[in-house]
Order: sequence, then C-alpha cells, then structure tokens
Amino acid sequence: MTLRLHTPRLLLRPVREGDLDTMLAIRNAPAVVSTTGTGQALPRERMAGQLSRRCASWRDHGLGSWLVLLDGDPVAFVEVTPIGEGSGVAPDAIEIGVVVHPDHWGKGFALEAGSAAARDLFERLGHERVYAGVDPDNEKSLRALAKAPGVRRIDDELYEVTAGAFLDQPGNSGAGEPGGDVRSRP
Repeated sequence: MTLRLHTPRLLLRPVREGDLDTMLAIRNAPAVVSTTGTGQALPRERMAGQLSRRCASWRDHGLGSWLVLLDGDPVAFVEVTPIGEGSGVAPDAIEIGVVVHPDHWGKGFALEAGSAAARDLFERLGHERVYAGVDPDNEKSLRALAKAPGVRRIDDELYEVTAGAFLDQPGNSGAGEPGGDVRSRP
C-alpha cells in the first residue's frame, strides 16, 4: 500500500529517489532561489543527500516529505523533517515547509498542501504540534501561513500549529478548504 493524500485539487505522495530532478527544478527556479536565505541555487549533491534522508525517514519513521501533483504534474513539494538544533523547540519536533514552483504561485497550493501534510501528522501519526520556519522577508510565505488554521507566531521566524487549534477551526473538519477532504488512500 502506498500512502497518498488527496485534497480537492492536489495529490500528495511520498518523495522517491527518482524525484531528484523534479525537486531541483522546483527548488532552483530563480524566483524560488530569490526567496531563500542564501539566495543561491541548491547544489545537486546537497539535494540528493536531502532526498536520500527524506526517503529513509519514510522507511524508518512512516513520515517524510511529499511531492505535490496537480493533474499528475509536479507543482510543489512539502518538506516534513525534524526541526533540528537552535530552533528554540525540541530538535526532534516536526517542521513543515512548502516549496511551490513559481508557475503555480498565488493559487493557494502552499496552504492546501501544507494543511494536508499537517492533518496527516495530527490524525494518522498523533503529533500534537508542528512548526514552520519562515524568513521574515518572505512575504508570500507569510501571507500563506497567515491563512493556516490555528497558526501561532512564536518568534520572528518560527510558527506553531497545534492539533487542537488546527482541527477545531471552522471549515477544517476534514471537508472543504483549506485542507479539503484529506484522506490517506492506497
């Protein structure tokens, strides 16, 4: 059985080793690069290492990053990883980040895909909270995050969503926007 998440418009599936070129094309699109803290394209070797760790996370922990498809075509990916040291929260806390190809900006895909991934973490895996780190200068990401149900700002760059706050928001009971009818399906 392959885990998949469905929203009204999108299909999310776990990333695979063969997704390297697709993820590089999304992450290294010039408009995306300009929103990163480094302002630099991600080297292929570094993305290959990240992808390998994400695939291992699926095998070892039953969670990981998702490739986001619209009508079968990749439009984004959702990073689901431990937040690591220096965040001010437990280093094994889960962070969600969404990277959307610029051809698909402004369509609500970041919120829809991120909400689907958060719902999966809350409902399937029983996580109590997830985090998102957003550069304070990344206005597009901040606007999308502001629409996320139950989001709470912790500091200039870190945001938290708890399962209770997320799932208790009107319109987020499993049907309709933003997360849609998000279900894990074979």
